[in-house]
Amino acid sequence: MNIWQGLEEFIHVVEQGNFTAAAQAMDVSTSHISRQIKQLEQRLGTVLFKRTTRKITLTDAGKQYSHKLKTIRQELLESTNLLQGSNQQPKGLIRLTSAGAFVANHIAPVIAQFIKRYPEVKIEIDFNNRNINLIEEGYDLAIRFGRMNDSSLIARPLTTRTMSLVATPQYIKNHGEPLLPGQLPNFNCIVAVTNRWRFKIEDNIQEIKVQGNWKSNHGQAVINACLADLGIAHLATDLVQEYVDKGQLVYLLEQFQVSDNATWLVYPQKDLMPHRVRLLIDFLLAHFK
Repeated sequence: MNIWQGLEEFIHVVEQGNFTAAAQAMDVSTSHISRQIKQLEQRLGTVLFKRTTRKITLTDAGKQYSHKLKTIRQELLESTNLLQGSNQQPKGLIRLTSAGAFVANHIAPVIAQFIKRYPEVKIEIDFNNRNINLIEEGYDLAIRFGRMNDSSLIARPLTTRTMSLVATPQYIKNHGEPLLPGQLPNFNCIVAVTNRWRFKIEDNIQEIKVQGNWKSNHGQAVINACLADLGIAHLATDLVQEYVDKGQLVYLLEQFQVSDNATWLVYPQKDLMPHRVRLLIDFLLAHFK
């Protein structure tokens, strides 16, 4: 009897949250994962997971077994790293999800430099505006913009991005311009991620709820709508600066803008993180520092 059979599959299911995500992380079929877990439970003579149509959870026995296995796995990894030394060449797949031109233009090139240094690592970047569940869908990292609310994830700031309010000179000529943030609901606002825009008013951060006839989760689509004289947009300064320099857009209410919107490197809390993922995290943090 092979006592190791099914253990890696079991740990992946625990870490990823379900059989499908575990299968993606291991690059095997879901049926393989299910079969290995079933055989493991038969050998142990106990049920490790409670299964429903919507989710799976660990039984008490599964929790105890998981805790022990993670300890053994961590010690095994540390022993392996000790023997291989600091020159260990990382390999394997890193799955990353992100969105936006800033990631494509400023972060992806840094990741390309990481791959040049570690050519046996593979990178898969999914550009998706959907708020993906990293654990359930088998992603190692995410790059997100704004404020983080999910306490189950670790969020490390890469860089801070200042927000700007912009409109075309023609829109201002036709409709005037707001002199205070509180006047924005009287204007047509082009909404990107949220219709609650934050401003610094008398040393306090306040949210202004805006409205308009154009909404898109794609930054360039918002910029194009703004360039078409449709209304006022609220975007990161690095996205609109070139259009301001050309005179196509102008800044509004600059004295009220906030600068606490960060680009975050986000990843699940795991008892054991692959060496290649830890290396990429450290590489990105060091670069943007």
